Amino acid sequence: MKKIILFTNMSSIRKHWEKALVNSYQLLNIEDFYELTDYLDKNSDSSIVMLDEMSVSNIQDALLKLKSYKFANILLFNAVPEVHHASTLLGNGIKGYENSYIDKDNLLKMISSVESGNNWLFSNLTRYIINKYVQSHNKNEPSFFSLLTERERDITLMIADGLSNKEIAQKQKIALSTVKGHISHIFEKAGVTDRVSLALKFK
Repeated sequence: MKKIILFTNMSSIRKHWEKALVNSYQLLNIEDFYELTDYLDKNSDSSIVMLDEMSVSNIQDALLKLKSYKFANILLFNAVPEVHHASTLLGNGIKGYENSYIDKDNLLKMISSVESGNNWLFSNLTRYIINKYVQSHNKNEPSFFSLLTERERDITLMIADGLSNKEIAQKQKIALSTVKGHISHIFEKAGVTDRVSLALKFK
């Protein structure tokens, strides 16, 4: 059973996480940041750290210190996630950002996604990142953009507008499976695995 480190000094958050994960993962509770870094110094096995942002005094400093532990996947949580603030933290090596009280099914999906090498961000943040970076593509067009077909470019910009695969299919008048195929090709040419990573290529 894989181990997940729960870092929070908020009992309500800890109980919420434990209830969601107890049957799926081995859980280790840590409340002190120095105890966390000491544990990571002594245990270099691949791990997931669920970090409650409100339990550290300076999140930027904390993430900077944790960035050196390449084997640790940091998932950041906040009881009141704020889009702009969250977007400023993405360059600090975090693999996910969510509401602390995310429901069980989505928390399990989040962890599974990160274990597969993807990022996971709450929906409003995803839209914000995509709009901020992809829609400004004329200023910062990444090298992969020239590899896209005209339809792939159109679909990339529809992703930027926050359209779902179903909505793209309706606008392009093509099958949903065809949209998924185009997006797969776009991701491959961009060297990414998800919409947010695609958007960050335009940064």
